Amino acid sequence: MRDEFQKHGVTDDKIHLVSLPNRQIAEQSRIRTTANGRILFIGRLTKLKGVSHLLRAIPIAARKLGRSLTLTIAGDGPERENLQALAQELRVAAHFIGWIQGSGITDLMYNSDLLAVPSLWPEPFGLVGIEAGACGLPAAAYRVGGIPDWLCAGESGELAPGDPPTVGGMADAIVRALADPSHYARLSRGAFEVASRFTLERHVTRLEEIFRTVPRRPVHAVLPAESIHV
Repeated sequence: MRDEFQKHGVTDDKIHLVSLPNRQIAEQSRIRTTANGRILFIGRLTKLKGVSHLLRAIPIAARKLGRSLTLTIAGDGPERENLQALAQELRVAAHFIGWIQGSGITDLMYNSDLLAVPSLWPEPFGLVGIEAGACGLPAAAYRVGGIPDWLCAGESGELAPGDPPTVGGMADAIVRALADPSHYARLSRGAFEVASRFTLERHVTRLEEIFRTVPRRPVHAVLPAESIHV
């Protein structure tokens, strides 16, 4: 979003970047050391979310890994029927479970091995990434928008090229994340550590710093429309 404002002429002194806080309660004991090939997508099922790319990437990644992969899709939207048909055509073991709320999301994260964020558009941030990280769940995603702010390649997950996003790129990111158990364990720990940086305290402190630097300006009264004469 900062880059977009800059492109449209907003000067740097008027832009303050404040990362969102993580709403998940981090549990270091949930860091994992092994992966069973359970991939999780959470989000609205629209074309821009890139689930069709993910579905096409999974068979490629499975062949390279030499083992089966499963996909759980938590969400709904106008593309659901098309995506279900595509999963059937590709013979991907995809489970469409609709929207899940509250602790159900946390349970899904704890029972998955990799979060997939295949967004094709420039996501402003992608809060789901740090929520997953708090559960020790690393991610594979395209390098678009604000995703690299929380997905550090080789540290908290694996990034696929985003210019343009390709099916092959996503497949390779999944393979890099899951192929080696020791690397996967490092990604899980890294995802937890990165997520731990996005605290509510840090968020509020940054806001207070910004508010203190904003110059005081006089407040002008706003007249009701019926009192304005031309």
